[in-house]
Amino acid sequence: MGGGETPRAAQRFAEVVAARLCHDISGPLSIIANAVELARQEGGREGGEAIGLMAEGACEVAARVKLLRSLFGPPSGPLSAEEVGALVRGTIGSGRVEVDLSPLAPGTVFRPETGRVVLASLVVAAEALPRGGTVRLHGGAEDFAVVIEGQNAAWPAHLTAVLGGAAPLDAAVAGGPRGLMGPYLALLAREAGLVPSLLMGAGTPLLRLAGAAG
Repeated sequence: MGGGETPRAAQRFAEVVAARLCHDISGPLSIIANAVELARQEGGREGGEAIGLMAEGACEVAARVKLLRSLFGPPSGPLSAEEVGALVRGTIGSGRVEVDLSPLAPGTVFRPETGRVVLASLVVAAEALPRGGTVRLHGGAEDFAVVIEGQNAAWPAHLTAVLGGAAPLDAAVAGGPRGLMGPYLALLAREAGLVPSLLMGAGTPLLRLAGAAG
């Protein structure tokens, strides 16, 4: 742990991660619970609406669990661009964010540690688009950039804080579940040997992740 990242901060970080996981699956679980209640009210009659809601909720839970397992569990293997797309499409941005991976170099495959960085960066990018929009991933396996486009697009404070030098564990604890992903991205990038930075341009800055010598 770096300066200011005490054992107590590590414990609090674990608590924040647990709260974030519960938050991210509570929405689709509520859909299922509401569908069950609707089915009870229908009294056993043919209830296409209730069944449809339960199926929707179950599919969303399964998709979110897959993404969360890939994000917060130990790296299980390399991730291709296609696998990244399958994990994030429809699960980030509450359905209002489109993810475009076509600008990536053909045949890009991310090593296990980098794959988690990519997933975290896309989640943070979706949080940077409160009214929806598009997230584009450019570059290759070890030097890539995330571009966000949309109304009121702005990188969240929990990301800019750690890029400005805040200790990731302390920043995560201060930000709570909603402020977790920027600090977590910084921790994952450190483990993968990548350095995150914001590059200024004509519009919203792009988020670049590259090796220290990049």
